[in-house]
Formats: sequence, structure tokens, C-alpha cells
Amino acid sequence: MEDHDQLSRIVFGQTRVILTRDLSVMNPNLVAGSQGLVIGKLANYTLKVAFPKVTVGVSWRDCDIVEGRTGMPTEAEQPRVIPTPRHMGEE
Repeated sequence: MEDHDQLSRIVFGQTRVILTRDLSVMNPNLVAGSQGLVIGKLANYTLKVAFPKVTVGVSWRDCDIVEGRTGMPTEAEQPRVIPTPRHMGEE
């Protein structure tokens, strides 16, 4: 999301978001393009997002609202990515 005002459009338990940043360092299921359901707020700028296999806190800047889709996404809607091995110090 580009603007903090977009947070006012989020309805907990209904609004679906898509990751715009690769967060696979935290969990291999959290690659860019993964969709999740916003289920709450952890802090002023952190959303609690439920993905099919994991629930995590995501910064509002790392996701965008999916227009026209509500509810929990299925595993079939997630991108198919084989995680690459990571090395110490790599981002």
C-alpha cells in the first residue's frame, strides 16, 4: 500500500491482501504474490494476516489490498515457488 489512509478500507475477517515483498526469510510460504486474509492488527502499522499455512504480522507497506475478493484464500491460489537455499548475510 502506498498511502496509510488505505488502512481504513480494511475490514478484519473479510479483506484479502497480497504480498508485494518477498518475506520467505521468515517463512518459505511467504513469497511475493501470496494472498492472505487480514484478521486483526498487531500495532499501528502491522497487520495480522492469515495465510493458508501460517499466520504472521505484516507491515502495511509490504502488502496491497486485493480488490473484489474476500475471505480466506485457498492453497491453490498461492504462487508455486521452490525456495532457494539462503546463505548467512544474504537478504
